[in-house]
Amino acid sequence: MVTTTRLTLDEFLELPETEPPSEYIDGEVIQKVAPSWYHASLVHYLDRALGNYFVEHPGEARGGPELRHAMRNPGKRSFLPDISVVRVSKIPRDRETRMRGPVWTPPDFAIEVLSPGDYPGRVLDRADFYMRIGTELLWLVDPELETVTVYRPSQAPSVHRAPDVIDARPVLSRFELDLRQLFAVLHEHEHDEAPD
Repeated sequence: MVTTTRLTLDEFLELPETEPPSEYIDGEVIQKVAPSWYHASLVHYLDRALGNYFVEHPGEARGGPELRHAMRNPGKRSFLPDISVVRVSKIPRDRETRMRGPVWTPPDFAIEVLSPGDYPGRVLDRADFYMRIGTELLWLVDPELETVTVYRPSQAPSVHRAPDVIDARPVLSRFELDLRQLFAVLHEHEHDEAPD
């Protein structure tokens, strides 16, 4: 949903958070699509896998779900990747900056899980935006097609499906994702009997 009132980025950042969250693109406020069961299951799996990796490789990067980022150039945006990862060297050192407000640097690695209401034009715009702001790796996860489209700057996107195993280089040196295991979470309870 797009608001009819145009706001500045600073005005948007002063607004209270909405549920589902809203994002800001050049004056327009766009409410994200409420996540489906499939969307939530995939984000949870990916967040847990990355969290385990961060524990094992503490000096490399940090991240998590729906961390608000803001950019003034190119364009003015405030956005919440489903999962964003930032190298440790780019994380602000002072506690106050880490506790409040958006992250003013782009994610080094972003993951977006598509929802049924995502329009193809907006998805392509988002992928292009990530590449323009310096994100080094983007995964677009499609629960319906059970694919992951991988974007890296100056390279053509590549589409992967099970049984592929994909890596997160150059951002995470040793992280790998088995797509069979990822998409298996979508089928975990398909044949369970419904409770009485």
